[in-house]
Amino acid sequence: MSTVRDDMPTVLIAGGSGLIGGHLTRHFKDRGYRVYKLTRKPKKHGQIYWNPENEKINTSKLAKVDILINLAGENIGSKRWTTERKAQILSSRVQSTKFLASIIPQMTRLKYYIGASGVNCYDAVPDQVFSEDAPYGHDYLAQVVKEWEAAHQQVLDQVKGAILRISMVLSRHGGSLHLMKQPIYWGVGAAVGPGTQSSPWVHIDDLCRLMLFAYDQRLEGTYNVLGANSTNIEMTQRLAKWMKRPLFMPNIPAFFLRFLLGERAILVLSDLKASNQKIIDAGFVFKYTSLDSTFKSFFKKG
Repeated sequence: MSTVRDDMPTVLIAGGSGLIGGHLTRHFKDRGYRVYKLTRKPKKHGQIYWNPENEKINTSKLAKVDILINLAGENIGSKRWTTERKAQILSSRVQSTKFLASIIPQMTRLKYYIGASGVNCYDAVPDQVFSEDAPYGHDYLAQVVKEWEAAHQQVLDQVKGAILRISMVLSRHGGSLHLMKQPIYWGVGAAVGPGTQSSPWVHIDDLCRLMLFAYDQRLEGTYNVLGANSTNIEMTQRLAKWMKRPLFMPNIPAFFLRFLLGERAILVLSDLKASNQKIIDAGFVFKYTSLDSTFKSFFKKG
């Protein structure tokens, strides 16, 4: 059982109620850090009210914050991308980040900032591996990331920190893997589109470890966060193997996915490879760099 220590830093997480925030909270608390979370509906100890749309926040704890982590943003995959939904996805990231930038002067002890971003900020070009110095792409998600990172910079103009371009997060519970597991469990799992399209991914434990590493090393700049790039068919086949389920259905055609999902079909059809060499050169060591090691951590008993 973790114990909060008075000599350890205090962390404030915006967007801390989601999948990443829950895991990250445990990682920080295991170190003895005190963790507060910003939420619109505070119900538990350690939760602080905020409403970034209305630019309101309970300021009573702000002067105690040493580390600010910004994960705020609507889930990009949960609903169809109508014009209204796309506006929500953008504003939930940009507006909340700009609001955080405006209250930084009240965080008189703040030493470090981590801003979440997305690795899907590049043009998806087959056989090209993108590093952080590549230009932004031209599709909707790339433009969201561009505006989001510009808002992060308003914070970074006031305090040291880093922007982490996070790839698909693999976790035992929730997230993309949960959606993939369901059809495989019922025997109707299949690769999507050509199946050869590549996606960067990261184990949730590596992501949380990397955030602690970024603070420890006081990293600055922008970093791609991924353990590896894998094709859709590789991920589907390895997942079926570890779930001990047959995989015999033909690939789901791309046109059907576009009909079913609309524009957000790009989340599974885009062919993107990114480089993690910059964060490796900074000294971080990924524990999970293969699908087998990742799925073993989720499914192996004992």
